[in-house]
Amino acid sequence: MSLLLREKGRVSGAFGAGPKPGAEGLTGMSKSPTVARGGAAGLAALRDQVRRLEQGGGGQRRRLVLPLGLAALDAALPGGGLPLGALHEIEGERAEWDDGVTLGFCLALLARLERAFPKAGQILWVSRQGDLYPPALAGQGLDPGRFLLVRAKSAHEVLWAMEEGLRCNRLAAVVGEVEGLDRLAGRRLQLAAEATRGARGGVTAFALHRRFRPLRRGREASAALSRWRVTAAASRDALDARFIGRPQWRLDLLRCRGAAPGSWQVEWDDAACGFSLAPALCDRPLAAQPRGGLARDGQARGAGVVDFRHAV
Repeated sequence: MSLLLREKGRVSGAFGAGPKPGAEGLTGMSKSPTVARGGAAGLAALRDQVRRLEQGGGGQRRRLVLPLGLAALDAALPGGGLPLGALHEIEGERAEWDDGVTLGFCLALLARLERAFPKAGQILWVSRQGDLYPPALAGQGLDPGRFLLVRAKSAHEVLWAMEEGLRCNRLAAVVGEVEGLDRLAGRRLQLAAEATRGARGGVTAFALHRRFRPLRRGREASAALSRWRVTAAASRDALDARFIGRPQWRLDLLRCRGAAPGSWQVEWDDAACGFSLAPALCDRPLAAQPRGGLARDGQARGAGVVDFRHAV
């Protein structure tokens, strides 16, 4: 009994020697840096710290980005541009292989990368079909001599060649035409791309999906830093044009680490090698046109003069 009383007195004396919770104890807690900044300021600081970690800051080398040349688009991306040394997924909207828009958007990104880093290295292109036409790359402002074309026999070989290419620091980018990208494969490609980060931003990977995935079925979780959906839009018909106008796309940023989803309708200029917001449509919608029929003068309502300036 005496031993228990002595131990009880020792514990009571230990707690009694410190400050009382009602006085100095609470005062000391009020001096905490997190509480002193206030709830809103502390939450903003925490969000800023998480954003820096997602962008590669906070003890690591900051991730380099590739500005796309459009202020509205760059402002929505983390760091003011497309992050380099990472994996990006590009898919179409139609059920068939929409190579016209997804391929064009990927080549536009590569053209921006080649202009920003002219000595970055070659570009590895891996596919099973092998239908990339090198002479057409010059029309996109790209040098066909910088491309290394690899034709794989299976989907597994496509992913293997992409991962091996990402381990080569002498490459500027790796493009793979994939039929699917599960979470494990995407994680391996993302880690391989992040391992090459250096003074030039590292090797950037682009996964072009050749298999359509309906939105209603959802998407599997992916380790890719961003995921884009590209849809074709009607090009603008300039007055002095003799051929088709500049390509226009609707870009949907479905997911991006450190940024919110967004949608833009852009126009690509091959000569300037940059994006711009697509101008508004000049023609009125069909619903605003008067219905057909003959007026008193015998002319068809809503009819107009057809311009044959493009006729040969």
